[in-house]
Amino acid sequence: MFRTIALMLGLYVFAMGEIGNAAEDSKVVAEGEWSKSVVDKDGYAVRGRLVLCEKAGADDRRKFAVYVEIQDASDFISSSGMQLYCDMGRNDFRPEYKGGLRCEMLDKDQKIIESRGFPFGGAVPLSEWVRLPVDATIRLRSTPFGISGAKVMAISPGLNQMWEIADGDASEYFLSGTFTIDPAADRVPIGEGHVWRGTIELPAMKIVNITR
Repeated sequence: MFRTIALMLGLYVFAMGEIGNAAEDSKVVAEGEWSKSVVDKDGYAVRGRLVLCEKAGADDRRKFAVYVEIQDASDFISSSGMQLYCDMGRNDFRPEYKGGLRCEMLDKDQKIIESRGFPFGGAVPLSEWVRLPVDATIRLRSTPFGISGAKVMAISPGLNQMWEIADGDASEYFLSGTFTIDPAADRVPIGEGHVWRGTIELPAMKIVNITR
């Protein structure tokens, strides 16, 4: 048990260090258009988009992180905003499980580029309830912490996907995805707010590997 606690503490310290570095030096290198508004059965609406940021690194290994931005798009003002169960740490990759972020990458000819899995033992973003205040926008990281590559742009929206674009590759690539919020009945939010459910179709963002 002590070993488990120590491991969890280590991951927490590692993640907090990554978050601290991200806050100090992070640059947006690509962002998609906003999706169409998705309205649930009670009239609450959200929209989203993908964002790619480059993080400052202490060495020559470049670090990139994919984010999902979600925005309140309702036509009315609610009393307490919305509660969203954001499965950013998704580890269920069965086809029948629809929650969380799923991405695909196309080349300039609109052909699918297959992603690959990779060994990983670090920290991942949490799957948790997130409150979206009225008329607000939030940005949520999906990329596991510590992903980097030497002389490549390593793009990993989650634990089961990675694409690498080599430095010097001037081609255009397009990353799109779906983000599904559909918590199980036994997941109860902390605090007040309408529980929103639905799937957001995230438009493709153009990615070009521009080296520093």
